[in-house]
Amino acid sequence: MAAFDLQEQEQIAELKAWWAKWGVAVIIAVVAALVGYFGNMGYRAWQKSQGTAVAQAYMAVEAAELAKDPVKLRAAADAMVKTHSGHALTARAMLQAAKAAFEANKLDDAKSALEWVAANAKEDAVIDLARLRLAAVLMDQKQFDAAAKMVDTAKADSFAGLFAEARGDALALKGDAAGAKSAYQFALTKLEKEAPNRELVETKLSALGA
Repeated sequence: MAAFDLQEQEQIAELKAWWAKWGVAVIIAVVAALVGYFGNMGYRAWQKSQGTAVAQAYMAVEAAELAKDPVKLRAAADAMVKTHSGHALTARAMLQAAKAAFEANKLDDAKSALEWVAANAKEDAVIDLARLRLAAVLMDQKQFDAAAKMVDTAKADSFAGLFAEARGDALALKGDAAGAKSAYQFALTKLEKEAPNRELVETKLSALGA
């Protein structure tokens, strides 16, 4: 880690404190909205295919989710992987399993589910969604280099700003103030002016003295 002057050390410490309180929650809120969006896309794909077997398998996933049972949810999602690995709903099931595992503080389970989606989903945006969520898990595990690498380049341009912001978070937590500033500045070039997290990125930049 590069040496920093006292002001930079204080700025990094402030950002770390902010992340500890709000960071993961903010990423999860953004990703949760995206999960719902892509879930609807997957459901429409299922309606077109009219796959009875897939529908029945997915019903088990939703039942476990309603019961708030992350173990059964993951088992149901794994069962879909074995029988319908290429279906859009299977990727959504694994995203749901990852979310339930994360909320139950089972970070390794969340990580493995997200890794499966990132490696096997068919749609670029769904892959990026999994990678963004996976970066948050890695940051929670203090694997900052791995987190930054996970959100290096988005497949879908619509995720470029979110990826850059998450990369900035990982670098800031690692202690790389210069790298974090650069990532946040790039995020601002990719985020729409009306983007809900734009002001947050500006706040993070301000905390680093930019």
